[in-house]
Amino acid sequence: MPRLEPYSPTPAARAGRIVMTVMPFAMGLACVLLSFVPLGRIVGSPLTPAFPLMAIYYWAIVRPEMFPPLAVFTVGLIFDLLSGGAIGLWAFVYVVTYAVVISQRMLVMNAPFSVFWIGFLVAAAFAGALAWGVVSISHGMFVPLGPVSRHMAVTVAVFPIFAMLFGRIQARVLLGN
Repeated sequence: MPRLEPYSPTPAARAGRIVMTVMPFAMGLACVLLSFVPLGRIVGSPLTPAFPLMAIYYWAIVRPEMFPPLAVFTVGLIFDLLSGGAIGLWAFVYVVTYAVVISQRMLVMNAPFSVFWIGFLVAAAFAGALAWGVVSISHGMFVPLGPVSRHMAVTVAVFPIFAMLFGRIQARVLLGN
């Protein structure tokens, strides 16, 4: 009787699994790089949305197993290193925000987009308040809250565009549609 060999995935299937595993992290890194593109000159505003926060929130809700805390920390640390700001600030803020979002994930997971967006508003407000608090403590005084609140407001306003983009990328690359 012939002996059957155990099933092994084809090279294309293995490559597809690698792409599926790396895609959310790569999108987070692309969002970090997008943060340093001078979009303010194009749209006439000095404010740049917190693009990495959008990716972190989206993947924390949709596919958290594909964007683990270490990837979130790495995205935040790379953002910190490129920004020239306090090293570890956004890595800390992103990881804590990610943990809060994961803990509340079931509230927005299968809800309409408006609930998903309101969840992002709450997450952005939390992240902004946390960053403001850490910076205020590190400076030993209350720093102005206005710039942080405007930064997060722009982020929330732009989020639907990026959520749609992330959804399309997920459908094409990760789900094969």
